[in-house]
Amino acid sequence: MNRDKIVFLLGGYDLEMMAIKKILKHEQIEFVDTNLLWGAKLSEYKNELDRFRDYRIYGIELEEDITPPKNYYRIDHHNDFWAKEASIIQVLKLLGKKATREQELIAQNDIGHIEAMRCFGATEDEIKEIRKRDRTAQGVTPQDENIALEEIKNIKEENGIYILETSLDKFSPIVDNFQKRPLLLYSNSSLTYYGNIDFLKNHYKEQVEKNQAYHGRGFFGFDSKYIGLVSSKKLAKEIIEMKKEKSIISYHNFMFPFRFDKVIDKIEDKHEFYREYSFDKRVKIDNDLKKGLKQDKWEYQKFEVKNSLDYNEIVYFYDFVKDSLFNTQEFKEGATSYYFEKKLDDTTIELKIKGKEPYILTLEGINLRLFDTGVGILSFEIENYTYNQIDDILKINDYGRRVYPQFLGEGFNTEATKYIFLPEFIKINGITEAFDTKYTEIKIAKYITDILGKSFTTNRTKKDKHYIQSIIDDRMFVLCWYGNNAFSSCIKENIENKNWYRYVFVDGNDITVQDKKMHKELIEKATYKRWNNYGTFFGITRYSFMVLSNRDYFGEKILLNHIKTIYYQMVILLLVQRASLLRFSDEITAISDVRGGEIPSVENISILYKNYLRFVNKLYFKEITAQDQGIELYDKAIDIMNIKRDIEDLRQEIGSLNSYAFLEQEREEKEQMNQLTRLGTFLIPPTLVAGFFGMNVFGKNSLDIEGIWWLVGAIVATIISPSIVKLFMEKETKK
Repeated sequence: MNRDKIVFLLGGYDLEMMAIKKILKHEQIEFVDTNLLWGAKLSEYKNELDRFRDYRIYGIELEEDITPPKNYYRIDHHNDFWAKEASIIQVLKLLGKKATREQELIAQNDIGHIEAMRCFGATEDEIKEIRKRDRTAQGVTPQDENIALEEIKNIKEENGIYILETSLDKFSPIVDNFQKRPLLLYSNSSLTYYGNIDFLKNHYKEQVEKNQAYHGRGFFGFDSKYIGLVSSKKLAKEIIEMKKEKSIISYHNFMFPFRFDKVIDKIEDKHEFYREYSFDKRVKIDNDLKKGLKQDKWEYQKFEVKNSLDYNEIVYFYDFVKDSLFNTQEFKEGATSYYFEKKLDDTTIELKIKGKEPYILTLEGINLRLFDTGVGILSFEIENYTYNQIDDILKINDYGRRVYPQFLGEGFNTEATKYIFLPEFIKINGITEAFDTKYTEIKIAKYITDILGKSFTTNRTKKDKHYIQSIIDDRMFVLCWYGNNAFSSCIKENIENKNWYRYVFVDGNDITVQDKKMHKELIEKATYKRWNNYGTFFGITRYSFMVLSNRDYFGEKILLNHIKTIYYQMVILLLVQRASLLRFSDEITAISDVRGGEIPSVENISILYKNYLRFVNKLYFKEITAQDQGIELYDKAIDIMNIKRDIEDLRQEIGSLNSYAFLEQEREEKEQMNQLTRLGTFLIPPTLVAGFFGMNVFGKNSLDIEGIWWLVGAIVATIISPSIVKLFMEKETKK
């Protein structure tokens, strides 16, 4: 661009505007600065608009209260320009310059304050430094800082909003020191709401169009003149009334996949137990199991289309998938899957992490899916209306999914584990697991075993109960939606963002890959970017299905409902496929574990093969929907979870085992034919004797001497034949 004929008009002072001024000075670009306050108007530069009529004029964050000339260009990222990059980045691009890290941090700070900087990967020290400089640029004094710390103690909550009437005109020292959202701050001349602002943008659309209100990413405020006409108290009351319905921040579904086997006899050795008793005897979902579950407050739920969400959920899938995934009939034996819901005693979940206050979350529901492959999936549906920081979401996901300690310290101690990713305790539906037992073997968390109820057990000696085992590892599968505008905007710019990796791979603390190339490869493979421009991202790993979007109407009311229904069903299907593959692999290992020349039961092999074929036909599908996005997500998940590869491996393993069973059966049949042939040889003499005797022994009227001897021979042969047969059979059996 021709730098000789451009001029910049600077808007209200904050850290970003001061940084822009510094850039223009360094680049020797002409600018005009009249030391305006935040909310500056274009009319302040009326004379300059006339003076620079032959220039390209760039106004930075100036409210257009007068009609600009044709040679005027606006640089802004507020109100209608909220989706644009920060003003400082726009200026740098105009000048053909690349932003430094400091300038990037200043840009993120201006777009979304602390949350945006965290998303960008700023350290806590960097965040504190940038925020301090920004407050100074706004004219915040040390006295203002002290007043803010005192007034924060008076913040109250109403209708899910944290509210404070402050004596300060500048809100930044309060906003920086109080992290909970949504936050409503107001004084005699100002009012700003921090949080999800979609409902305010819709309600005050007219005021925004008239420049009586302004908004950015995550904040909404009013012009001082408008507040003078209406009053900040009245506006605050109006907003509080509008916010009676709480706004969800994140949704978490923790899924525990397990295998179950009916205890027919005391289990000493698991593989011997699997080998001795057929798959059908150990895995049976019948009315007795249903009655036992009902005693533990589990209710079988028949799927019915009661509303549009139900309709959308079932229509999404192909018919052959519906038959296996949805319980559209009353309970009956022989179905592929069964769905139960638990009546809740307590609708909260409490998650305590070492060194932090407990997270108190809403327990929306508990459900149980049982499949005829001997696999169950217990799901905990959790909603978060309180904690909006990225770090909170990461910790809820990582610590909330734990089933048992991954490792132990000295003396079987769990304290070392609790410093890394094991919670101090989890309390669900009134049941607490503190992970303080002496672990000498894997013990599934108490809140899981108690919620499953008495029909299931971890005790191998309880006959007629169903023995359960964790089929993957110490972690539950995580299905999560998180609405965060600043985070979403940050990922649009760079999916290699450290926090996006932590979110997708469920790293509650530091990122678990420290090689840049590997980091890039893993996150690119895991990320689905079809809706990148809308700020919606999917991340899939072997143990997670994560969704990030803006916290707006689409995110909360449409996408989240899809997560709870359509994508929940997709994840259930993927999870049961993976769990069933692991189970069948274990079954094959057990049944083919020949010790001391022991021959596996051909019948048990045939039964296992029959169940494998049923699994492949009823639960493994190459495609589950005609929708492009569903096809793409399902294919990505199948690939990442290695399901297709494992299906092929299992097909070869069980095919070889079944071939062995077929050959063994053929050998047995051939051996039986050989036995019958040899037996026939022993029976030939008495048969001939009897035949001959029957034709020649008797005369017409008398019995001669020769006939008498033949008669005696026949009688002897008849008497000793059974003994011969018996000796023959004993001999063959010993062989």
